[in-house]
Amino acid sequence: MQTSVTRFFGNRANWLLLLLLWAMAVGFSLQAHISDIRRHNQDVVTEGARNMFRMVLLTRLWNSEHGGVYVPVDDKTRPNPYLNHPQRDISDNFGRSLTLVNPAYMTRLISELAKQDEGVIFHITSLKPVNPQNVADAWERLALESFERGVKETNGFEAHAREGLLHRYMAPLVVVDACLKCHAAQGYKIGDIRGGISVSQRYQPFLAAALPSERQAYFTHAVIFLLMLGVSWWLLEQLRRRWRELDDKIVELETARDELVQSEKMASLGRMVAGFAHEINTPIGVAVGAITNSEHTLEQINRLLDSEEVSEDDLRAALATLKQGDELAMSNLRRAAGLVQSFKRTSIDQASDQERVFALRELIDDVLHGLQNQLKRLPVVVTVNCRNSLKIEGAPGLLEQLLTNLVLNSIIHGFDHGARSGEILIKAVSGDKKLSIEYADTGSGMDQEALARLFEPFFTTRRGQGGSGLGMYICYNIVTANLGGTLNCQSKPGEGVKFLIEFPAKIVAR
Repeated sequence: MQTSVTRFFGNRANWLLLLLLWAMAVGFSLQAHISDIRRHNQDVVTEGARNMFRMVLLTRLWNSEHGGVYVPVDDKTRPNPYLNHPQRDISDNFGRSLTLVNPAYMTRLISELAKQDEGVIFHITSLKPVNPQNVADAWERLALESFERGVKETNGFEAHAREGLLHRYMAPLVVVDACLKCHAAQGYKIGDIRGGISVSQRYQPFLAAALPSERQAYFTHAVIFLLMLGVSWWLLEQLRRRWRELDDKIVELETARDELVQSEKMASLGRMVAGFAHEINTPIGVAVGAITNSEHTLEQINRLLDSEEVSEDDLRAALATLKQGDELAMSNLRRAAGLVQSFKRTSIDQASDQERVFALRELIDDVLHGLQNQLKRLPVVVTVNCRNSLKIEGAPGLLEQLLTNLVLNSIIHGFDHGARSGEILIKAVSGDKKLSIEYADTGSGMDQEALARLFEPFFTTRRGQGGSGLGMYICYNIVTANLGGTLNCQSKPGEGVKFLIEFPAKIVAR
């Protein structure tokens, strides 16, 4: 019998679902890997921008601490018109014109040089710029406003019409003592956010640098996907073949088990027939003997009647003997008829699962009558506690098979065919739409290992001594599968066994 798992994997169409799940897993892994590469790429460009900001900041700090730097005036370095300083323009001893470069002017000069060489743009800006060229754009303004709220740095991406995708980084410029030489007039004090420096760079070179890693990730995942797909498909084919072979073996085993169970049922019925034959032999034999004796008595009466003189006492004695023989024959024939009727009910019920209304006490008595030949030789007392009026509608053959197996189990295992004396108790109680049967004996009992395996098919403690190991399995199957109930057993070595049987039943009369 196939399980849901074997049915699922046995159908190749369902493998497509597994393929889809595997593709999704590889896809998620690939997406995570690509995301890690790109996140690492962003971390690299952000850290690079952060380092460039720090270098510019250190350069500005050095410039501020030295009060600015004088450089020769040329076409690229003109005097800063926005620097209000009394000694902005001077001449050296050689007559060369020198102009003072403050930190802000130097940052702009470095930015122009970096843009030409590396494509990196530095932009010093603030919400209150002195130089109109330092006015913040929309992205920088949002960053400066966030600095006022305590944000330490900000970065992101921005699409540019000419440069393409730009990575932008910006950090605040905090007022230090050296800054007050130029910006004290603007109302700044130490610790204020005077503005910030943004670092903008093209992101395309970084994407190009990460492209080989992304291609490697795509290639690796594709190889893993195809390799695992091939291996998994081959393994599934092997499993499918093995499962089909296993299913065939299971069908064979189940067929053999069913045949053995049926054989056990027939063997139980055969034992009942043997017991019935032995049991009915006594009343039939007595009846035959009584009838034979009556024939002799009739012949004696005929001889008396043929004689010339008939003694009344002799005739009455012969008639009395005839009457006694008749009564003896009739009583034994009635007993035989009762046995035949009991056997008829039991054999028919056990041979089929047809449902009918039956008296439970009568059914129990029929089972015990069928086993009387075996029970009467044992020092065992059987006590039945069941109302005669209790009637149920169901399949009596199932209960007869159940009780027969339980009694035989007690005879063989509990009392060792009479080597041990004791008692068997059968108690039946009807409840609300259910029937409870308690079967107990005071036999030898069993240990916990045997108790744990009691209802397993083919388990027996008398292997090689005629035990099939199917009796208790049949009982369990009857109660749980056929009657839809429960069967529990309690036992300890030397304390007998107690079976608690409970199943739903249609109670006709209590």
